[in-house]
Amino acid sequence: MKQITQAVILCGGKGTRLGKLTKNKPKPMILISGKPFLEHLFVQLKKNGIKNILLLIGYKNEIIKKYFKNGKKLGLNIVYSYLPEKADTAERLYNAKKLLNKSFLLLYSDNYTSLNINKLANNFFKSKKKILLLLSKKKNGNCKIDKFGKVQYFRKRNIKNNFVEIGYMLFQKNLLKLLDKKTKNLSDFLEKLSKKNLIDGIKTENNYLSIGDSKRLKETQKFFNNNDFILIDRDGVINIVPEGERYLTSLQKLKINKKLIKKLPISPKYLCITNQAGISTGELNIKNLYTINNKIKKILKINKINLKNFFISTHHFKSNSFYRKPNPGLFIKASNKYQFILDKTFYIGDDIRDIEAAYNANTFIIYIGKKKLSSFQKKKYRFIILKKNIKKLYNEKKKFNF
Repeated sequence: MKQITQAVILCGGKGTRLGKLTKNKPKPMILISGKPFLEHLFVQLKKNGIKNILLLIGYKNEIIKKYFKNGKKLGLNIVYSYLPEKADTAERLYNAKKLLNKSFLLLYSDNYTSLNINKLANNFFKSKKKILLLLSKKKNGNCKIDKFGKVQYFRKRNIKNNFVEIGYMLFQKNLLKLLDKKTKNLSDFLEKLSKKNLIDGIKTENNYLSIGDSKRLKETQKFFNNNDFILIDRDGVINIVPEGERYLTSLQKLKINKKLIKKLPISPKYLCITNQAGISTGELNIKNLYTINNKIKKILKINKINLKNFFISTHHFKSNSFYRKPNPGLFIKASNKYQFILDKTFYIGDDIRDIEAAYNANTFIIYIGKKKLSSFQKKKYRFIILKKNIKKLYNEKKKFNF
């Protein structure tokens, strides 16, 4: 399984849409929850196993260099490529050709979305294309996907296009032989590649955030500040599944997993994400389900654990519904409702399918199950399975070191 080990970040522009905020500092150094926005990207990359960073700098570059230096304090290796602030995005990339790995991740310094680099890389290396774009649904976008799955990129946005590329692009370095000094802007280059049918794309259901203008900056600050959620499974995690039964069907059989509950930090808000296929099979009725869940909430409250809400799939276990784990629908729904970032939190689960669900949702997991993973699964999930204890991880979360 091939890996991406280098990230290249475009951070040379003036950020004029932010007005006074960028008069004395470059846009990626704007503080979000007490850290420069660029540092949040670094934390994200490090969690995904990417420690080699190339920054394409320009405007107020000395502020970035003075703050991050060579990246050693963050456990990173940061290298810089400078062009004056008037230089455009494609020019910066062309100028840094000698510093690029064979394959690399290209980011904008003002966008953020939950990232699973393994998932991106797997799609990228299976594709015969030279570049993979991460796409988000948006009206009046700059990308579209036709009925055959072909991705097209356009420099100008159009109401006929219902996707926008948000950075997080995977590049083959040899693609840059098609980039000449005449092409100034990256969007022009991407449109050129699209016409040559060299572009592929993958859709993300996760929210994407931006500090590109003052309105989106406020929204981004809100999401980052809302950082006190932990996701948790129910059966086999909060409660013990009755021996010899597939589902917990009555309140009388409810048995709380006291050993785990004692390990949970009491500060965060918990959201329970659970499959309850017993509703569809007829082994469990809705009334009993709500009765059991309400009792669980009360018991946890006594233990000072704030279980705020349940997100439940009642689909049959044979269903492939977007909202049944291991599909990510309930994670996305929880993230949208409570406005938090999925790769800034983690899920506590006991089943291999819970790991796959975390992988699909672009979040992380503390796996407490007994079933061992295959060597393939260990490689696939190596960046999302967390080894530290829950309280320590939560403390890192609160400091935005996670």
